Amino acid sequence: MATYGTLLIPLPLDRAVPVLREVCAAAYAAPAGPGFCLVHPDRFLDGNGVFSLAGPVSAASGVPVLAAFQYDGDRLELEVWRDGVRAYRYDSWPYDRADEPADGRPTDADPAAFLDFAAGPVDGYRLACALADTPLDERDMDVDGEPGYVWAQDLHWDVLGALGHPGQVSARAQRDHCHFERAPRILAELLASGELVVVGKAESREDTP
Repeated sequence: MATYGTLLIPLPLDRAVPVLREVCAAAYAAPAGPGFCLVHPDRFLDGNGVFSLAGPVSAASGVPVLAAFQYDGDRLELEVWRDGVRAYRYDSWPYDRADEPADGRPTDADPAAFLDFAAGPVDGYRLACALADTPLDERDMDVDGEPGYVWAQDLHWDVLGALGHPGQVSARAQRDHCHFERAPRILAELLASGELVVVGKAESREDTP
């Protein structure tokens, strides 16, 4: 399963773009429903990963920022940043110093930490279950009977869905900068339609479709 990193910002895209152009080295950004936008930074540039950008973006924009990083279907990390300071960190599969699962349980599964990112009525039960790594849908459960989600991106999907985000936003939140770069024809269509905009230093790249 593909790795991805995205930022969810509770600002309309047109208000977020000026900040993103100053803070990001290279990223794509897209509207994510009324009052929200998504950012897909090029995480292979130094200092341009989601956890590096979340603080500066929150400080410059004056709104909280939710940074999500999902690794290879196995692990979801979420950080909430406010005024340039990390206020909360969630890890679906924490490791100890020996790089082994600590106790098999997510850390800091606090639903209240995410309420600033609600796009509609919050399904508190679904949110709490997702953060506790307890899927409600049998299709997301481990086929071998082990507890937890089979794929970390399904956990992410349920967190966003519980916060009132529609499926199309949750799906877009699981796209990485790399995904767009690897599909130049689709990328060109999205840029031409205005569904996706280039921000940061990437704006001046000559190879941008």
